[in-house]
Amino acid sequence: MPITLQHRPSRPNPTGWRPNSPADILPVGSLRPLHKGARSAEALAAHPASDDGQPYRISAIVRFIIVAISKLIIFSIISYLVLNNRLFLIEDMRLSVSSLLITFQLVRPAISADTAAWKSRNIYFALTDRIARSSGDTGVDACSNLGNYCGGTFQGLEAKLDYISGMGFDAIWITPVVTNSDGGYHGYWAEDLYSINPNYGTADDLKSLVNAAHQKGIYMMVDVVANHMGNAAISDDKPDPMNQDSSYHAACDIDYSNQTSIENCRISGLPDVNTQSSEIQSFYQDWVSWLVSEYSFDGVRIDTVKHVNKDFWPGFSSAAGVYTIGEVFDGGVSYVAGYAGLMSGLLNYPIYYPMNNFYQQKGSSQAMVDMHNQISSAFPDPSALGTFLDNHDNPRWLNAKNNVSLLKNALAYVILTRGIPIVYYGTEQAYAGGADPANREDLWRSGFNTGSDMYQAISRLSAARKSAGGLSADDQSHLYVADTAYAWSRAGGKLIVLTTNSGLGSSSNHCFNSQVPNGQWNNTFGSGSYTSDGDGNLCVGVSNGEPVVLLAA
Repeated sequence: MPITLQHRPSRPNPTGWRPNSPADILPVGSLRPLHKGARSAEALAAHPASDDGQPYRISAIVRFIIVAISKLIIFSIISYLVLNNRLFLIEDMRLSVSSLLITFQLVRPAISADTAAWKSRNIYFALTDRIARSSGDTGVDACSNLGNYCGGTFQGLEAKLDYISGMGFDAIWITPVVTNSDGGYHGYWAEDLYSINPNYGTADDLKSLVNAAHQKGIYMMVDVVANHMGNAAISDDKPDPMNQDSSYHAACDIDYSNQTSIENCRISGLPDVNTQSSEIQSFYQDWVSWLVSEYSFDGVRIDTVKHVNKDFWPGFSSAAGVYTIGEVFDGGVSYVAGYAGLMSGLLNYPIYYPMNNFYQQKGSSQAMVDMHNQISSAFPDPSALGTFLDNHDNPRWLNAKNNVSLLKNALAYVILTRGIPIVYYGTEQAYAGGADPANREDLWRSGFNTGSDMYQAISRLSAARKSAGGLSADDQSHLYVADTAYAWSRAGGKLIVLTTNSGLGSSSNHCFNSQVPNGQWNNTFGSGSYTSDGDGNLCVGVSNGEPVVLLAA
């Protein structure tokens, strides 16, 4: 079958621009410029050029087919060699099966990281500008202006992979990587979708980061935005057609009681992309496909999903070729569930509110359980949702409730309940910043302390998740719902978790049916062992208000 190539005209070079500073805007990807005279061998391979030197763009579907076939061929060869314990010669270089397997891991297409693979992952959410400034960053001093660039880089983040994995995280979500306008330290003020933000480093630095993460078994997720571009002259946006007025909706302020207004009007004055246009839809599908394949990302987080017409998302998500998780910033179950079939997963905002209300002593455990059950009925795959307790758009958890024991209970829920856990960087150092940008502290001020109380607490919770088999299934059972406590089991009773909202200094004893007769468990968060009777009844003691995490002995 012949491959159809679409010719793109040359793209103007954008100039600088001055956006305003909305802190609630999210990401866009990172890309290599595709203009004449500045194209690497890798870019040429990914984007063949016409006679005049301008790049062609292969459609997302064709790219997917090519990558999939290539992967199948490579995997078949390696499988044959493994089964036959063979060695073979390529240009006089003798390659063993083991070296081929390593090579395959390094060049594997990111499309292997599907929804099923992500369900057992544990995600660390990192603002690239705030993790580490260089490969030798030892920290201590603090950034003086959190409202602008603080100096974090891809190289710095790569150097802290062991710090991150030391807490048990095997996936990292990073903020947008594309070139931004002045002051866009967070990555959400896109200027050029096909170049990398030079404040973070180079395209090669980003590839090095992703490759290093893969070698440590860590998935990499990139944040992207399709709803809007930055607040600059539209003629300065790159590439075309993003520099044309016809690519955007007419300016208007959002009326949040009107869905059409939510989708077509501007967030904080930022130009709202005309995502109803078939040309724009094709453009963004090609772009996200290129972004994922060029940098070998394993997942994509999608910003401002509810601000884009629903029929835009299936094609975009499919073109990404990996697990996609979208932000629908709303606590309504039916509203958020309306987007469930459009991409792989969603951030679990419906559970976010009752969960935080309970662990911050503002709500009941029953309300949290009721929401869990509503989600079970409303969503086709609840275990594909992302569970979190705070992020860069909200004050940190400890700012709202300054009680580390309560935070540990909330984290036990996030990491050990149904869904894919997401923990915001700095939580491990008990950061307590308020509204943006105070909740975007630099990590190096902590000295990257791996001995801190919260770092160790997160490590123990993550270890329990791994020991219980990764907890990818939709298998949560409610065991105990009380005024100040909630207990659940996973993995057929192999894991039992008891959480309370009594806080520091509290002690209590809770008895409930474990649904496992004569079971035996060890408390992996604290100490001690527990046994249920012949009917499954179990009594558990809580000390200093901390969670109890029981793993089958």
